[in-house]
Amino acid sequence: MVCYDNSAGSKEAIREAQKHASKWNATIEVFSAVTRIEPIQHKKLMEMEEQLEREIQSLFEDVDIPYKVQLRVDDAERGEKIVQIAERSEVDLIFISIKKHSKVGKLLFGSTAQYVILNAPCPVVSIN
Repeated sequence: MVCYDNSAGSKEAIREAQKHASKWNATIEVFSAVTRIEPIQHKKLMEMEEQLEREIQSLFEDVDIPYKVQLRVDDAERGEKIVQIAERSEVDLIFISIKKHSKVGKLLFGSTAQYVILNAPCPVVSIN
């Protein structure tokens, strides 16, 4: 499973997952989570899903690896959603991007990555 947020890091996580999936003949589950603060109209949700599908399709154009895309919009925190989906889908491995936040390069895990790393039901590969 790859946690995707359209960042450069999450695109790199997809590339790493593709290498892994190629070796193990695996299907990649691409998961994107949006925390809903207020109700989202159905039309807007459909637009978000279509945009996500286009983005992911472009990242898989040059590889022959099966994938699934899932967008989840609710009021739960992203980390919680990722762990819930990983548990439900019986995911073998999670790829998630992390960022360096300080000038000296000290690695600070964001709250989402930290939650996933500490609570995931499977190994987590962090991509920086």
